[in-house]
Amino acid sequence: MNLSRTQERGLIILVAVGLVASGLALLLPLIPSRTTSIEPINLTGVRILIPTFLDTPEKVDLNTATVDELVTLPGIGEVLAARIIAYREEHGPFQTLDQLKGVNGIGDKVVEAIAELVTLGE
Repeated sequence: MNLSRTQERGLIILVAVGLVASGLALLLPLIPSRTTSIEPINLTGVRILIPTFLDTPEKVDLNTATVDELVTLPGIGEVLAARIIAYREEHGPFQTLDQLKGVNGIGDKVVEAIAELVTLGE
């Protein structure tokens, strides 16, 4: 499963929250107390916020994107966006992400940086 960086961070946060919550529930009875009884923790009114990473942004379609849409991608400025569109118009729609390397100025690093953020009209 490929997760974006934001999704990965969100998942790590959720796991950490789960560990803390379950750890508190498991360790509280083990904490020495001067009283002989342990009282339950009242969690009513506790609200859990849904992380924003669940609303993943819509991917940019390399085969239909405008210059304005392409420049939202990391490493793509107006010049590269224009080159992508010119390449697409000359060679037809992109069939694979590796074809993007045929655009002057785009190499492995740029393709890797945008791989999770783009689609090919699928």
